[in-house]
Amino acid sequence: MSEGNGARRLAVYAVPESKDGEKKFWPKIGIAYTNRDGSITLYLEALPLGTNRLQVREPKPPAEARNGNGARQDLETIEVRP
Repeated sequence: MSEGNGARRLAVYAVPESKDGEKKFWPKIGIAYTNRDGSITLYLEALPLGTNRLQVREPKPPAEARNGNGARQDLETIEVRP
């Protein structure tokens, strides 16, 4: 499926290495679409530096993807707690 035909849109995050006990912040580096045959197409807006690990997930709901003043954040980062 192409992105314009109702394909499921996913978020692509870089997963940096961290020391034990440190909080991890995953920067969003692109988007992905599920194709008709079950494969996934990635569109990266940045390259992951310092890691070779990517995470593909459902995107956050629109309310969570905005900063405190209601403006959309173009560069999204999520925090993952161990």
